[in-house]
Amino acid sequence: MLNRGIGLGLLCFAGQVYSANITVTTTDDVVKADNQCSLREAVEYVNQGMPEAGYNGCGGKEATNTIILNGKSEYKLNKQIEIYKTVQIKSSYETNVTDNNVLGKNNAVIKMVGKDRLFLLDHTLAPPITNDDGTVVDNNALILVQFNEVSLVGCGQGGCADQGGLIYNKEGLSIQYGQLLNGSARQGGAIYNSGLYEKNKALSSVSLTRTLIKANKASQGGIVYSEIPQFVVSQSVVQDNEVTDPEAALFDVRDGFDEETSKTTGAKLTRGIWNSTIFNNKGYIVKVFDGMLVNNVTMIMNTMGLIFNAPFNQGYVANSILAKNGTEDCKVIAGGDATHMSNNLYSSGCTGIGSQALGAVKLIAGSTTEGKCDITSDGILCPFKDYADTALGYFKPRLLSTDKQLSDSLIVNHGPQLGKDLISCEGSDQRGKARPANLELCDIGAIELVVNVSTGSNIGSDLFYGGTGKMSIADQLQDGELIAADQCQALLGDNPTGKPWQAGCLKIVQTNTVSKGTTTIDQEGNVTYIPNGNWHGTDEFKLLVITSTTRFSDSKNPYLEIPTRIVQSPKNNFENKKVKTSGGSTGLITLISLFGLVGFRRFKNK
Repeated sequence: MLNRGIGLGLLCFAGQVYSANITVTTTDDVVKADNQCSLREAVEYVNQGMPEAGYNGCGGKEATNTIILNGKSEYKLNKQIEIYKTVQIKSSYETNVTDNNVLGKNNAVIKMVGKDRLFLLDHTLAPPITNDDGTVVDNNALILVQFNEVSLVGCGQGGCADQGGLIYNKEGLSIQYGQLLNGSARQGGAIYNSGLYEKNKALSSVSLTRTLIKANKASQGGIVYSEIPQFVVSQSVVQDNEVTDPEAALFDVRDGFDEETSKTTGAKLTRGIWNSTIFNNKGYIVKVFDGMLVNNVTMIMNTMGLIFNAPFNQGYVANSILAKNGTEDCKVIAGGDATHMSNNLYSSGCTGIGSQALGAVKLIAGSTTEGKCDITSDGILCPFKDYADTALGYFKPRLLSTDKQLSDSLIVNHGPQLGKDLISCEGSDQRGKARPANLELCDIGAIELVVNVSTGSNIGSDLFYGGTGKMSIADQLQDGELIAADQCQALLGDNPTGKPWQAGCLKIVQTNTVSKGTTTIDQEGNVTYIPNGNWHGTDEFKLLVITSTTRFSDSKNPYLEIPTRIVQSPKNNFENKKVKTSGGSTGLITLISLFGLVGFRRFKNK
């Protein structure tokens, strides 16, 4: 049963906490009159209107239209599931008090094992409902379908479906903290969005937020194919996708809006891509039509750029890094005047007010697009990297040693000029970090470089006599890098200790004790502590370092303070004596008591 069902303890817990939700209890794709609830049965129960009697082990009295999956479990589908009622499908998982709970890192996985898409979203499939007089109830209202912390994985074969390799959508679709992986189709490798514009009528739409979109492929719309511009992608990563038609794009649109509609939608700008990282894709990235906005995007190292086709001057590309995308970062067909393509860093084709050409400036600080940042390089972006505190990786901007002031950077503090009627930066970046209130001081691209000179979290080491302490302050550096030792002389003059400067212009300030050892630091933030003898006790001090960001902070003190505590003691040579017990039952009772004392608290993600 372990491969099919959620553990009994989790079921009991889930039953208590989620008594009103629909808990999926098997990972198999089955429809069977038993007490096991599959994902297909759970959706069918919602489609039926959630009768109090339940359906094949799903739901019951007071059930809601929220379907709960077990985080990190894989749910297999043999064929598509039809959804025609409003529903939310989300992951649930346990974390303990010491976990750093990052949304999007514990997703349940829904995987197609047949050759089909995963979901068809269409409210018109619902059986007709009649009034008492026999007339049919109007069924024109769109439904809402939301996936939260769920990874959708395609069939892994060429052409999982003709349209929509993962989802065919005719409704309001929202995916948050999700993943769209391995979708394949003729149109819409991941999603096909169906529906034409009708005045005063709700339109089908796709919203992707904080989502990894990777390894999808199609002839047209390698990721999304939409019949009209009805999609938004925000705070997401778009990587390793492909569109094979040379005139198509990963985010493709069949028909643009007419002039009247364009001017209405252009005033709102709720469609497009912003605060997202897009790299290593094949084919054009997006067709920017009237009513669409591309803003604060890092779009680099793709085989082709974007297509700008906004004849009614209601499309915008702004505040973005658009570089090294084949021979042309922006292919302008119509509407790309200087105010509509503004404040971008580009290689070719994206000229506009406030925009800058990359020229001979090195883009990546390293020899590869992904991996370790070469801090000796003059590249203005670190390679793409995943970080522990966020579900999605990014290219971190850099402040170089050659930058004498922030204005020397091509990225940092390069917001649009005020009074020019230009598109401003987004309020927060891909990670959710707030951008400055002063609109002229925001950073272009997906990531806002954070400067914080407040005291960092503590580090320390416990040593036995003869030992050496090994620590790291890499996490405390946040978005900065340690100043190289050879810069410290020019920045601060001679080291007051009379010794050569170390990385970060390291200073040691004792706090509660006198100095009892020697501390060294390397360029990566690795700290080594060597005691000056076999003393028993503590050595407490603060590490003071300067980073590439703190040296430009508004504070007069460029140092970041990191409290440090070293504890040294002799080895414990107490001999471990085995004590014979009178039987296994006593030992078991003792173990139970000990586990009770541990008090290991768990919390459920909701």
